[in-house]
Amino acid sequence: MNSPGTGPKLCIATPLFFPTYGGAQLRYLRYLPGLREQGLDVSVFTGTATPVDYTPDDVFASWSHYAQGTMLPVEMLNGAPVHRVRLPEQSGGRRRLMFNRQLLKFCRNPQHRPDVLQLLGTIRIGSVPYIRRLRRLGIRVLYSVTTASKVMRKKSGFDSRLFRFRLIYNSTDGIVCNTEPLRQALLDMGVTRRIDVIPNGVDLARFRPAEGDSEVQALRHRFGVKPGELVIIAVGGIMARKGNDILVQAFSRLHERRGNTHLLFVGPRQPGLEAHHLEFQRKLDGLVASSGAPDRIHFVDLTDDVADYIRAADIFVLASTREGLPNSAIEAMACRKPVVITPFIGLSGDLGQAGREYLLTERNPEALAHTFEQLVDDAKLRDELAGRGRQWIETNMSLEKTIETYAQLYREIASGGGSHGQSAARMLR
Repeated sequence: MNSPGTGPKLCIATPLFFPTYGGAQLRYLRYLPGLREQGLDVSVFTGTATPVDYTPDDVFASWSHYAQGTMLPVEMLNGAPVHRVRLPEQSGGRRRLMFNRQLLKFCRNPQHRPDVLQLLGTIRIGSVPYIRRLRRLGIRVLYSVTTASKVMRKKSGFDSRLFRFRLIYNSTDGIVCNTEPLRQALLDMGVTRRIDVIPNGVDLARFRPAEGDSEVQALRHRFGVKPGELVIIAVGGIMARKGNDILVQAFSRLHERRGNTHLLFVGPRQPGLEAHHLEFQRKLDGLVASSGAPDRIHFVDLTDDVADYIRAADIFVLASTREGLPNSAIEAMACRKPVVITPFIGLSGDLGQAGREYLLTERNPEALAHTFEQLVDDAKLRDELAGRGRQWIETNMSLEKTIETYAQLYREIASGGGSHGQSAARMLR
């Protein structure tokens, strides 16, 4: 174990970071203390598009006093300095351009210049010139691919999106992904940079089974859950890709047959004012109103207490169309909850075996309702699935091992090692 700050300088760069919701961003936030313990000198460069009022040190209290493109006061999160630039509120090219320019300026400053830059979040083709400039400064640039993309299924013929993705990925020094299917999909796309597979790590001390009923009763009482009633929980952003609308329809069917249930969504609504986002929100609100049990469908916005909500539930469900290695599912397993999953692009054996560590069902309301019924009616099945899921996480998803592997990768990249520029891939397990 090295002393904090004595190793290579690592900067995690992402347009949005905590407290703005994002699975990859939250995961790296939790990695910060461990990376520092591994000796890395870690910082975060990010942006903010809207003021928020729930950061611990309230650095956004005077948010409106800062012009777009200017840096906000440095804050500390999990022991690492976080440098934020105020970005335009509307997503689009102007916001991305401002972020890229300020990141380049930040990295040119000898005081901040990292040895390794870890990029998170969506990057576009316009970022490629900036990535190349960063690399000319001697900075090694990695990009994290954590969710399967629709374009990854393209197997033949020309596709402009595939061309752009390939150009973006090959402009870096390497890619980090979290499952073997993602690595293979990247190779199939024509990615020639090194690709490292590092599974997501789970904090087993935070995501743990409940220690008796008293630990969860207060939260259940808050939502009007009575003794003997069961709670189905879905964790993640409220958006079409996550299948919230399908889950509401499935719950409506379940409620007709088993009235002793509740549905709980934990996660923020999709930000932005784009028409398709607003259309989905209106559709979802309409489905809730016509569900026959709107008082039993609950929404919780972004929260630091996700583990508490999972522990207070009885069944976890993920109905997404595409993921990598979904944090919410493995965290639910760690909390010893039975997990229901619908097939998604990116699903792999990293989650365990369907029918053993989790249940796999079709992505439609009737199939989901039927699976929920099975679990509601069979306490023994719930307990067996939950136990096997917890054991899978304990065996395969150690947070300490994940952080150790990341630190090893960053040290190797910083020293100029690895398979840079070759059509090769190495798995760090």
